[in-house]
Amino acid sequence: MQQRLYEAINHYHGLISADLASAEAQLGLLAELQQQEETLFGDRPLTTTLRPAFITESTYTRMQDVIYLFRQAVISIAKAFFNDEHILKNILCLEDWEIELAAMPTKIARFSVLSRMDSFVTEHGFKFVELNGESPAGLAYNHHLHKVYKQLPVFSTFEKQFPVRYISPLEHTIQAMLRAYHEEFDGTEERPAFCIVDHLDVPTIHEFNLTKAYLERMGFPCEIAHPKDLDLKDGWIYANGRKIDILYRRLLMNEYYDIKEDCKNYLEGYRQQKTCYINTFRSKLVHKKSIFEFLTDESYTRVLTAEQAEAIRQHIPWTRILKERKTKFRGLPIDLVPFVRANKQFFVIKPNDEYGGKGVTLGFSASQSEWDDAIHDAITNGPYVVQEVVDIHREPYLMYVEGTWKMVPVVVDLDPYVNGPLMGGCLTRISSSNLANVTAGAGSLPTFILRYS
Repeated sequence: MQQRLYEAINHYHGLISADLASAEAQLGLLAELQQQEETLFGDRPLTTTLRPAFITESTYTRMQDVIYLFRQAVISIAKAFFNDEHILKNILCLEDWEIELAAMPTKIARFSVLSRMDSFVTEHGFKFVELNGESPAGLAYNHHLHKVYKQLPVFSTFEKQFPVRYISPLEHTIQAMLRAYHEEFDGTEERPAFCIVDHLDVPTIHEFNLTKAYLERMGFPCEIAHPKDLDLKDGWIYANGRKIDILYRRLLMNEYYDIKEDCKNYLEGYRQQKTCYINTFRSKLVHKKSIFEFLTDESYTRVLTAEQAEAIRQHIPWTRILKERKTKFRGLPIDLVPFVRANKQFFVIKPNDEYGGKGVTLGFSASQSEWDDAIHDAITNGPYVVQEVVDIHREPYLMYVEGTWKMVPVVVDLDPYVNGPLMGGCLTRISSSNLANVTAGAGSLPTFILRYS
């Protein structure tokens, strides 16, 4: 199956290199179309490469199967251990206020209606490194980027020989929200009104606009609002004078906490349970990066089935909260901090609850003094996690760099969206650095699935 993938990629590169003058013109078209479609991070187009991402049907199916097992594993572990406040504070490292918010009653039982798994492509498949369980981004961007690529002549020519299909994460996500609203929240409106809630001065404001436009084309009223501007009447959230049925919560809980005194209606609306908040505050329980400790520590994995445990062994890297402690690595007892300090090439250190690649230190690219400083900072200013590094595969992309076409080896970050038990499309990010993150400057691509492979 992978042979067809290599054939497809080589064919696409061949189409580019066969007419470089046309390829340069299409780069201009790519930029123009992104302005038209508003696929911008701030003022920056999300992509500058003519080739989108391709995966095989078999890879997509395998990822679906693994995600289903992963989700069941998380549910089993949560049921067994998340009623223990000691565990919530010391392993998940939740603050008291996070525990309080997560404990607030809600009609939606699921931890996360909308989530995204972040994975790196390796020589032998993929490894999940994070679960974005609170407010996964990129949905509308991805939807519109696929429309951009469909308009490129090189893509149209390619598709004649290599048919592809595209699964829209945005379409899947909206349907997931509607199912949660009708089936779990017992919402009664046939065309519920949405409100996208976040700060309005963020570089992703374009994605909010795209989501709003999509919802309105589908017949769903939609507003965009800052949480401090929300009104509360008879227990209902109102935004810009409109009663809101579904509050699409893009605002992270940490961001809310910083401005909580100005956002009392936002919290009270959640408490009243008339407006349906998606995701709920319970999503914080699975959003923390330390959720992977539960999946890679035999103290907790004993509640998993053999199939769940094997999927995790293959696709989830060993992870621990970084502090002075004793634990096990590959079955061997270790003193964690000295072990991590002495084996930096095998590990990465990252904040337990951050995004955009902030605070990440890669052991294999850090000096020993930088690594020691990262360990000290993690212990002093934590919580941080230490995670076994993934053997990242670099894939060649033909790109226009400094006036010439070059084959550039890039890191590929393949990130499937998960709506309940279902996988609904993928975001792909590429970067010439070891951090594949749009906030950190990586490119974002739609993911097309090769048919008949």
